[in-house]
Amino acid sequence: MSQHYDYRIEASQHTQKTTQEEIIQSVLNEQSSHSTSVTSKLNEGELFWRSRYNLLLEKGYKLRPRYKPDWKPSWVETGKDPYTCEDGMFQLLYMVLDAKRLKDGKMVCVKMIESNPREINIARYLSSRMLRHHPDNHCAPAFDAFHDEISPEIGFLVMPMLRPFNDPDFGTVDEIVDFVNQVLEGLAFMHEQKVAHGDCTGANVMMDARPILPTGWHFFANDRGPDGFQSLHPLSRLDHPVKYLFIDFGFSHHYAPGESPLVEEAGGRDSEVPELARHGPWDLYKIDIFTVGNMFQKELLDMYDGLDFLRPLISSMKHRNPENRPTAQQSLTFWYTVKSTTSPGSRRRLHRRDETVGERVVRDTMDAALQSLHQIRRLFRQESFNWSQGSHEYETW
Repeated sequence: MSQHYDYRIEASQHTQKTTQEEIIQSVLNEQSSHSTSVTSKLNEGELFWRSRYNLLLEKGYKLRPRYKPDWKPSWVETGKDPYTCEDGMFQLLYMVLDAKRLKDGKMVCVKMIESNPREINIARYLSSRMLRHHPDNHCAPAFDAFHDEISPEIGFLVMPMLRPFNDPDFGTVDEIVDFVNQVLEGLAFMHEQKVAHGDCTGANVMMDARPILPTGWHFFANDRGPDGFQSLHPLSRLDHPVKYLFIDFGFSHHYAPGESPLVEEAGGRDSEVPELARHGPWDLYKIDIFTVGNMFQKELLDMYDGLDFLRPLISSMKHRNPENRPTAQQSLTFWYTVKSTTSPGSRRRLHRRDETVGERVVRDTMDAALQSLHQIRRLFRQESFNWSQGSHEYETW
């Protein structure tokens, strides 16, 4: 990792910044014109990345052709429709962009972080040599970090390129079991390291999808292959286990030994945390517990039938009185008890609550055919998935 960035120095605040909301709105306004000039004109966020193309290249990360300083739209010479060209795909979120790591050709994600060296420090701590290979560490690894040569208040954090945890959708109950298991193990591990995340919503739980999408995907058009157009055909998560990872430590706090967990500032996306309606201080550990429980409620229990075994866990984690919520380790221990009562290996298809009767019949029929095919394959492979082992093998970065 680069060693040139002193993260202890607080960034200066004098540089004017364009907010994320302003940039996104600017792009959306351009889109509304339905003009092909949209794709040939870089938006404000993209101009930022173009101006850092050479810096990132020097650090060993190559952005897509669209962000080269001398980029010319490929369709100008070919005459193709710009919306059918990979370099015609523009970036909406200006804080992150994909890049190719030159030393091994692997795709990574580069995040621009403004005025928050604490986020970089915590990410690097959780990726430190003594923690990075711990089996319960479910924090996205920080590969590299360095400062911006143009604006000193900006830092860059290099991480793996990930997908939302529910993209593609969960297919079976056992996949849900694995997800809950990994999230709770990861939360207990973070808290054991005296790190409270502060924003454990679904948006900050991602999936290393390489096992189920071995040929990769496009960062912007993530329902397509790396070229931006090839269709994706995800493999089964049960046959090709994935790893779930926490990202975004912008609201996190790393406590010193013996430090009180109470803080005067708390952020995050979950507006339903009961104690945030009152004046602080707040216990960030307890906020994490509620937020994860609420994520399980909204993203799992409310979305799919047949997950009633999650209710006791969720109820305990979402107790309105933070003092009555379990710790992360207590939640994990209780979950192990709940998990032991489920039926591992059933591969029973999940039913979304919003499925119509017709959709359910068609999907159940397709699932039955797939299960028959899976059983035939297992006879040849003599391979099974054992939840009780609690360990998976993943490709390393």
